[in-house]
Formats: sequence, structure tokens, C-alpha cells
Amino acid sequence: ISESSQRLNHLIGNLLDLSRMEADMVSYNFSPTDLNRLAVRSTEKVKFLAERKNIHLTLDLFQNKARFYDLDGPRMEQVLENLLSNAIKFSPEGTTVLIRSRPESSGEGLRFTVSDTGPGIPEADLPHIFERFYQGKTQEGRVYGGRGIGLALAKRVVEAHGGKIWAESILGTGTALHFTIPKRKHTGNVH
Repeated sequence: ISESSQRLNHLIGNLLDLSRMEADMVSYNFSPTDLNRLAVRSTEKVKFLAERKNIHLTLDLFQNKARFYDLDGPRMEQVLENLLSNAIKFSPEGTTVLIRSRPESSGEGLRFTVSDTGPGIPEADLPHIFERFYQGKTQEGRVYGGRGIGLALAKRVVEAHGGKIWAESILGTGTALHFTIPKRKHTGNVH
């Protein structure tokens, strides 16, 4: 009951947030934030989903002062939770979901990747997965599941931070969802 209630609250929260974002009724509170700490918190919040399927969550995070960014921590945590929840949902039992962070090659930001070993996403669906309420289909024609809200919300939040989000997938091998956060100067203490 507790887990079902958490999932329902998460869904309702995402739907309300997406509606507010689309109506330009959301303000972002940027402050210096440790992205590694944020990734660990996000992982802890979805741990119960992973445990249910015996999925191992692996963190491979960039360890450097460059991981401190001015951003809206709760909103970015929501992005990571949504990406991790999707990866867990589509991963076979007993596999691993990886969350990785690395500096962008330009040195101007950080890239996060959440990857799974699930069924993958058909190439025709890839351009649409970040659209509101989009639900892709398997090769057999079944709808994947989900509500098509989490990735749409993630896209809006990442873009509000000046970043990009995209997916790479190979059928039968898995999916990697990537997003970038551009470097911003910050002052004061890190939260």
C-alpha cells in the first residue's frame, strides 16, 4: 500500500508540475548544488522499485569540484528520479541500472547518463519519447506502459537549466538517456 501510494503521489506530482511548466507558472530557484549528492538522493528514492525487481543500481559519478553547479536541486532531483524509475521499469529482473556523470568534452558542463539493459526503444519512437503523454509500442504492438509524463517533465526541467536531453537505444540491448547541465558560476556555500 505504501509503495502504491508513493507511486501515485509521484505520478500526480509530475502531472501537476508538467501542467504548471506548460503554463509558464513555475519558477526555478537556482543555488550552488553538489550534483553527486543529488544523484545519490535520487537513487535512494527509487531504491524500493529496484529491490522489488532485484535490480542493482550502480553510481559512477565524476569526483571533482566541477560537479558543483547552480541549479534548482529539487527539480533536477525530479529529473533523475524519473529517468531512474523508467530504467528500472524497463530493465529485466536481476540486471543493473547505471547512473554516470562526466564532464562535457567542451569543459562547459556535465553530462549525466542513466542506462539500462531493457528491451530498447524502436528507432521510430525515439524522436517522440519526450513528448507529453507519448507512449511507445513494442514490436509486438503492446504499449510500453507509463503515462508519458516523466520524460516530458524531465525535458522541460533540463531545458530550463540551459541543457539538452536525448536518448540512444538499440532494440534488445537497452537504452541510455543523457542530459547535460551547462556550467554556471556560483557564489556562496554549496547545498
